[in-house]
Formats: sequence, C-alpha cells, structure tokens
Amino acid sequence: MNWFDPQILVPAICVILASVIVPILLHYLKGRRERENKILEIRTRVYTEYFKKYEEAAEGMGLDYEHFSKVTLKNAFKELLESDNSPEAIIKFQDAVGSFPQLIQDSHRKATAEITTLKILGSEKLFELTTEFEVLSQEILELSSDWLSEMNDSLTQPDFEAPIAKKMTEKGKEANKLKEKIILQMRRELKLD
Repeated sequence: MNWFDPQILVPAICVILASVIVPILLHYLKGRRERENKILEIRTRVYTEYFKKYEEAAEGMGLDYEHFSKVTLKNAFKELLESDNSPEAIIKFQDAVGSFPQLIQDSHRKATAEITTLKILGSEKLFELTTEFEVLSQEILELSSDWLSEMNDSLTQPDFEAPIAKKMTEKGKEANKLKEKIILQMRRELKLD
C-alpha cells in the first residue's frame, strides 16, 4: 500500500484538517473574540464613568480667570465696601474668593486621583493623553497660588492686566482641547467611530 497515493493522501489530509486543525483554529479564534468582547465591555463601563469626570475636570480648569479677577472679584469687593462690612457682604465676598480655588482643587483631584482605573484599562495612547491632562492640571494648580496673590493687586490697581489669570485661562483652554482628544480616543477604543 502506497501512503502517498492521492486516493489515500487527500482523504487523510481532509480528515486531519476537519477533525484537528479546524477545531483548534475555531477554539483559538473564539477565545480571542471573547477576550476582545470582555475588554470592550469593561472599557465601555469604565469609560462611560470617566466621560463625566473629564467633563467636570475640564470645566473646572477652563474657567475664565481673567473675568473673575477683573469683574467678579471687583464687584464682590465693591459690594463689601458699600455695605460697610456687613456680615452678609463679608460672607458673599469670602464665597466669591473661595469658590475658584475650590473648583481648581476639585478639578485637579478629578484629573489625577480618580482616574487610576482608566490608566490601567486604557490603551497606551489614552495613557499618554491622561498623563498630559494631569500635568496641565498640576500646572494650573501651581499657578493658582500666584493667581490668588495677583487678585490682591487687581483689587488695588484698576488697570492691572492680570498676567497669571491670562496664563491660567489659556491653560484652561488647552485642557478643554485635551479633554476632547481624550474622549475621542475613548470613542475609538470603544469602536464608536
């Protein structure tokens, strides 16, 4: 009997393919597809949670610091002076002064402390974008102490330009653009685009 005879060899190869190789290949592909689906499911859940956090963080970072320094703060200070230091005016002034630094701190916390899971489950590109967002948030946080000092100057000098407020406003605009890139990357990873 000749094992290399086409009448024996072809059916033997077909049996090996049908009973061994095709099932192994199908099992491998099924496992790979299930893994991809599980990763997609986890990412969908996590990314949905982080969409809102990045919206809130970028909103807090993208405030108009110049407007606050030149208009909001001056109006609150003017009301304080005109009210002859009434308790209500003092509280209102303290609220005006304290609200912006609090927003900056909250935004920084959202941009750094609350995104660990996203950094673990996201792609390398998403990791780079979120790290860049953290750095930008840190820069705004560091500028905020100088900005608070600058606010004193803006109260005493009517034509004060507020350079730190301008710089913080520009960084806030960068944060909003970066937030859009992060969300776009999340959408790509969730296969929504």
